[in-house]
Amino acid sequence: MGHPNSPPKIMSSSQRPQQVPGGSPELHPSNSATALEDASYYLGRSFQPDDNVDRVRRNLGRAWFTVHRALATDPNLKGRLRNETEFDAYVKPGSNEELELVKLLFSMANNQVPWSDLFKHEAFLKSEAELIYTSNSALATTQAWSGEFKGDLANVLFETIADDLSKDKTPYARLTTIINSSGTGKSRMVDELGKEIITVPMCLRPGIKGMPPPDMKLRDWLVSQIRNRDTVQKRLRGFLFSLLVVTLRTLKTIVSEKQDMELPSLNWESSKEKLQDYMPLVVDRQRRLASAFREHMTTGQLYHASGTHRNTFYDEVIKLADEFVQGSTWVKDEAERQYGWYVMGGKGLQEAGKGPLDAGESLCRFIDEHKILESNHGPRRPLVVLAFDEAHALTDNPRQTDWNLFSELRRTLRQIQDFPIFSIFLSTAGRFNKFSPEIRSDPSARVREPDNRPLNPISEISFDDLAYPALKDTVTIHRVVETDWISHLGRPLFGSYWDKFPDELAILDSARQKLLNGPNELRDDNSAGALACLSVRLALEFNTDVSAHAVSCVQVERHMRLCLSATAGFEELITIPGSEPLLAEAAYELMRDTHRNAVHHLANHSDLNCIDRGRRGELIATLLIMQTYDAAREISGRRWVSVANFMEALLPTWNYEMLLQSSPTSWLVKDGPKNRDNTFQAIFKDYGMWFNHVIKIETQEMISSNHLWKFVTRGAMILCATNQEGIDIVLPICHTTRNLCPDSMTAMVIQVKNAPTYKATLKSSLFDTMDRAVLFSTSDSDFAEASGEPNITELAEPKKKKRKMAPGPSVIPKPEAADLKPVIRVVFDLASPEPAVVFRQWPEVQHHFSGFTTFDIWLAGLSCKTFKQIQEADLESYQILLERSLMPHDALSLKDEPNVGEKARQGKEASRQSMVPLILPGLSHHGIHL
Repeated sequence: MGHPNSPPKIMSSSQRPQQVPGGSPELHPSNSATALEDASYYLGRSFQPDDNVDRVRRNLGRAWFTVHRALATDPNLKGRLRNETEFDAYVKPGSNEELELVKLLFSMANNQVPWSDLFKHEAFLKSEAELIYTSNSALATTQAWSGEFKGDLANVLFETIADDLSKDKTPYARLTTIINSSGTGKSRMVDELGKEIITVPMCLRPGIKGMPPPDMKLRDWLVSQIRNRDTVQKRLRGFLFSLLVVTLRTLKTIVSEKQDMELPSLNWESSKEKLQDYMPLVVDRQRRLASAFREHMTTGQLYHASGTHRNTFYDEVIKLADEFVQGSTWVKDEAERQYGWYVMGGKGLQEAGKGPLDAGESLCRFIDEHKILESNHGPRRPLVVLAFDEAHALTDNPRQTDWNLFSELRRTLRQIQDFPIFSIFLSTAGRFNKFSPEIRSDPSARVREPDNRPLNPISEISFDDLAYPALKDTVTIHRVVETDWISHLGRPLFGSYWDKFPDELAILDSARQKLLNGPNELRDDNSAGALACLSVRLALEFNTDVSAHAVSCVQVERHMRLCLSATAGFEELITIPGSEPLLAEAAYELMRDTHRNAVHHLANHSDLNCIDRGRRGELIATLLIMQTYDAAREISGRRWVSVANFMEALLPTWNYEMLLQSSPTSWLVKDGPKNRDNTFQAIFKDYGMWFNHVIKIETQEMISSNHLWKFVTRGAMILCATNQEGIDIVLPICHTTRNLCPDSMTAMVIQVKNAPTYKATLKSSLFDTMDRAVLFSTSDSDFAEASGEPNITELAEPKKKKRKMAPGPSVIPKPEAADLKPVIRVVFDLASPEPAVVFRQWPEVQHHFSGFTTFDIWLAGLSCKTFKQIQEADLESYQILLERSLMPHDALSLKDEPNVGEKARQGKEASRQSMVPLILPGLSHHGIHL
């Protein structure tokens, strides 16, 4: 919503001017009462009783401008005002907040509600609680920014840039984007790079505050005077020229003030070894120049304002750029003929020659006078990095289909691509795919040439760099569920926030707002927010089609999903939900507060067709398990739950009570009679679980107690790799009185079936196939070798030649008491037409060695008679998910055309089904055989 132009100033309330089209008047700054009176008058002129909804929505920006100007005259309210960006976030299109404000304006236009009530509305004024939170958040963010940078990400960025500068590569321009979701440390990474490489920081964030603070004058200058493409090209060339010149001026000033920046003179007759000795001196000087320049540009910066030096720097850049534009002519220079753009002519400004080429050359030679750091092959050390933060302002202006500020700046930067000067563009809130549009549709013909392809975006971010050490046998389950612990896992945003402002309610509220991109409660109309909550908890994977690509982009840009990798033009985009228990905890609270079962959010979601639903019903199973765990939390009253709590929430009451008193299905041979008499309740008395999200593993090797304890430290359940043999889901279980380590771990292992052929009859063979995945102790390797059973911890090792073994002992030595592994093995037979809960009975004779005690359970059918968390009202949604899990796509049921009429639907469905003969028993698949 743009600001309207300000009309002539009002002289008095008794002599009101006519409404100025397209804008609100400038209000009395000296009298707040008069300002409110004038504002009410002009609001009444702006909103009429016969306005339709679309007109009111279009005028919301005018309402904000009028109210903001009126309330700004009251010193007691000025600090509570929402700026334009905050107002836009509050009344996002289609949100309940927008609808409520539109209804209120209708009521006021019809004289049902006085206009004075609008000046109290939260759309314009922050609440006291929000004001306190914002203040604390700003303080925590500012302090965190100046804290210690942890991790090696800045070095990774340095090496990536050096590689992209290689002369062996011939990209369209030496620039790329850094793309990823909010709070992943992109800006801090670039700031840290500034200690090694001279980095020119430019923050184009909308509004007036944030970290780093926006360079408002530069931002406004860049996006102003966008009349035509020629004007923009001329201004951007002047901008690049002036940016390089002022950077050089500043570096020269720094050197003049710091005498230790001078290098000893170089004798070109020195031996090659001498030149090699000189190179570290050049690198060290560059590093010290970079650090001094960074200090110059960041000194005095606050959450709401840049420091004096930085403001002066960009004042000079803008002034020189304007002079360049005024002194430019259409004189063509032979060296720049290929661009056909402006060169200097007629006026002064000879400090760095004719334009960006000479300015770039002068800057590089000041840093590396003799090209000591140049390399004709392989990576080149960057000398200067131009960093545009929150750079979506460039892609959004102007709103043209064939060009924008970024595309033109990219063309301008192409002029200096032979220098070791690199440009990076960071963005979170913007449509980041505009920075790398599909190559075949790029507005630049050069970009579409195979030899000039853009560089791939950079997606690597800081993750777990602030996490507390999680060494085995050092922490308990009681420690790893604390908010302090989970806030430091994942992206650095929340850990750095906690370190400066350790408030549990505040940090969870912040996580909720980040997850939903603004509000802190999940409304029915926020489908993207619901998908974000489901994704972060259930590890949802998206398909690779075009619609899923668009959904993925939105989730990364606005809802904290991570971009793992992307190629130029976003021909390939891989996104994932990170393992971040704090975000998962926020998602748990958000969905809990909707008072709706999560299955309704998922089964009826408009983007379900974009989600990989799992061909064996894994998604339904993980959803059921998560629902069960959430209910168990209510029983236990804490984040971690006992095994008994979980089973109580999983099974119907009668079956749960039966389980508590049941004996094991199998047990240790030597200790058989003793274990046989033990009950489930007694054996699992001191065992517990902790998870609020899913991690999908890629190898069976991870299903070992050597690793299982690590999942507890992250609060994660395990979804097995695709086509994993024997099991599909693992729920880590730990001894709650011991530290987390391999010897304190066991698990519940689950196999999922969605074929109706299994029905309600327990099949022992399915439990037997789970044996390969239940060797949970490092000490179990001895028993595995003696019994001939495979050792899960050795599966990833290269195959070795089998050696003959002497016959094993008749009695396998039993493990120590600490190594006893009570394992729960469960089959989810989801498609069974008959509901049933079946406990496998222990055999009369133990036929084979078991290195653990097991309880085997068969759960048949999606029914409230099988799963306690399934209610009658949920059955339809579960059946929808079950049916869709059996199909790789939704094309046959026309999910891509939800609004097609019934007759057309019948014909189209039949036609599509005939295109895939014999895959299903429906008549349309058997047309020629009828």
